[in-house]
Amino acid sequence: MIKSHIVSRGVAYEDARSNPRSPNYGKHLTRSEVIELFAPQNLSVARVKGWLTSAGISEGRISQSANKQWIQFDAPVHEVEELLLTRYHIFEHLETGIKNIACSQYHVPHDVSHHIDYITPGIKLMPGGYEEKVLKRMLGRRYLTGNLSDKGRKGKGKGKCKPDDTPPVDSGGDDSQFRVTGPCSESITPQCIRIQYQIPNGTRAAKGNELGIFESLSQHYSQEDLDTYWKYVAPWVPQGTHPELRSINGAFGPTNATLQAGEEADLDIQVAAPLIWPQKTVLFQTDDEWYEQNQLQPDTQYPGFFNTFFDALDESYCTLSAFNFTGNCETAACRDPVYPNPNATPAQGGYAGALMCGRYAATPVLALSYSGPEHAWPANYMRRQCLEVMKLGLQGVTVLESSGDFGVGGTRTDSRAGCLGPGRDVYAPRALGNCPYVLSVGATALVEPEAGDGRTLVEVAAESFASGGGFSNVFARPAWQDAHVRAYLARANVSDLGYVNTGGSGEGVLGFGAGWDSLPSPEPGKLFNMAGRGYPDVAAIGENYRVVLRAYANRMHGTSVATPIWAAILTLINEERRAAGKSTVGFVHPVLYEHPEVFTDITTGSNPGCGGNGFPVEEGWDPVTGLGA
Repeated sequence: MIKSHIVSRGVAYEDARSNPRSPNYGKHLTRSEVIELFAPQNLSVARVKGWLTSAGISEGRISQSANKQWIQFDAPVHEVEELLLTRYHIFEHLETGIKNIACSQYHVPHDVSHHIDYITPGIKLMPGGYEEKVLKRMLGRRYLTGNLSDKGRKGKGKGKCKPDDTPPVDSGGDDSQFRVTGPCSESITPQCIRIQYQIPNGTRAAKGNELGIFESLSQHYSQEDLDTYWKYVAPWVPQGTHPELRSINGAFGPTNATLQAGEEADLDIQVAAPLIWPQKTVLFQTDDEWYEQNQLQPDTQYPGFFNTFFDALDESYCTLSAFNFTGNCETAACRDPVYPNPNATPAQGGYAGALMCGRYAATPVLALSYSGPEHAWPANYMRRQCLEVMKLGLQGVTVLESSGDFGVGGTRTDSRAGCLGPGRDVYAPRALGNCPYVLSVGATALVEPEAGDGRTLVEVAAESFASGGGFSNVFARPAWQDAHVRAYLARANVSDLGYVNTGGSGEGVLGFGAGWDSLPSPEPGKLFNMAGRGYPDVAAIGENYRVVLRAYANRMHGTSVATPIWAAILTLINEERRAAGKSTVGFVHPVLYEHPEVFTDITTGSNPGCGGNGFPVEEGWDPVTGLGA
């Protein structure tokens, strides 16, 4: 691999294009320009090729990878051993049985060495898995019944909804269960969201501005559920409306069995589509059904996640070398799905085609409602993914992810499950929202005000579940967030509970190297990394959302409600910007943090977990509701 200071170069370009005070603000790059930006210098390529040809490797055997990071050639073992003054052997990992070709050392000329990052096959061996089994899939069941709003709560988060607002819906038909008759304080519908956040009706549908929704883990929507929802709750959306399917590696989109519809898939579409109509949605269904089912198992051999999605959006990502990872993960700790699928035939749900690389263009907004514990994957695995999100931001793409539904860590049934430290009380951040370039979205509840506090409903931190939030152990606090986080730590008086994590192996720019490479072990009583990237960034309503699921009316909750709300808002903003001849918002964080006055601040609530109270909500940014709603 040819040396390339890809992280520092990308950070500099991203800052220049996302800083609202920069003359280059909004001047996004194309795919090819991003590849050129991250490519090694021509001098380095020439020096390495010159060394190889002088050693007898003909120019016809030498090529450069599509992402321009690699010089590659085929040669018999004895020729490479002579070139590198080494001997190759086959190594086998005792615990996993994984075999790997490697050498104990290799040598290159001094005048070439500073142009080369590393050589493979080389001295790198595949590591084994983590000592501790962790739950890698926490996609909770979000549907529920009953009124979850407690009365008499107070908060600064006032919007426009009144307690007796009842959105108009189609009253035709005989299925009374689907009709919305209660106020917004009992059932949240797209109309309630529009009233609360003053979202205008969509009027445009510019080609290329569709809202992208990620789905996996056997989550498949039901068209019957969607049509019922369009009829009774969002009648302005025509019957038959569904996302455009962009199938990745043999994945299928909708299910024909309504009673097997996925709650996540139904929810995401029923939230986003009515808010942006007539603009369309795009479904990025990822991985064949064998992998989608297998990855739901606690003992899955394929714990890797999101890489095949990024592969399909960016051809160069399939072979990208960064943070000691090249291409998809092949080790036990993060093994990604392999294609063609060696585990199953097409009749068994396997995909027989090659791994999709750069098959689809990313939509300007991508909504991901899936997350897992940060410590479930190697730190460098997440750093490489975060770098890819940065690259998407350079192209004007906004990536959003839900902050999770388990507060500072734990599960709904065990608040200490998956938490860190010997006492399982150290907070466990979530990924991929820990990445500074992902817009992390928390959740609120819309409740009736206290007596005498006016007739406007107020937003508080989610109450029926704990909205995820905290501080990363992998990524450092970015500059655009620094003042907000420092102010929170001072107001909330929680610094005594914090530790500082440093010393990661990543490149030390914008937090890529400010975290851990193994599980953190803070002093007793220290619960979170004060130096880490704080999340979420923003919040929206996440409780009591009215849905149709598996042919029944229901209400759902979770940050998975809030994320498509924010994705819809940004899609509508992009629609107007495009109409005015402007670029998409892309990496939007610096603008949001520079203008907190546009938010409705949330000042009531907390996000308990790991056997404790979690973080309290405060004025301004906080690790429960971010900057607010």
